[in-house]
Amino acid sequence: MIHPGLAALEKWDTIEYAAGYRARLAAIPDSEIAHHCWRCGWEDADTEALELDRHNRVLAHGGEDDYAETGGLLFDAGGDARANGVPFDECRTQPWKEGWIAADINVGLAGIED
Repeated sequence: MIHPGLAALEKWDTIEYAAGYRARLAAIPDSEIAHHCWRCGWEDADTEALELDRHNRVLAHGGEDDYAETGGLLFDAGGDARANGVPFDECRTQPWKEGWIAADINVGLAGIED
């Protein structure tokens, strides 16, 4: 049996998730008292923003980078973003875009409307 407190986390609050995502991109600090979904959105956006910055630095120094260590996390963050109403953005990492698109295709196949 799932603990009642954990059961509540199985259904994400998409408004909170999207708000947390936007807050991270607007440089609003993380809050320990924030709603769980807000924090998930903030943390996904944080991962994506930090990885994009790291990736751009590697390329600027002539290196190659294919997100070998974080590709899965970024893909999942993109999928979570799509599922929770965060719009597609060209200024994201390639794995994030792929996760967003994969989730978008699944939404279309399932006939789910926003």
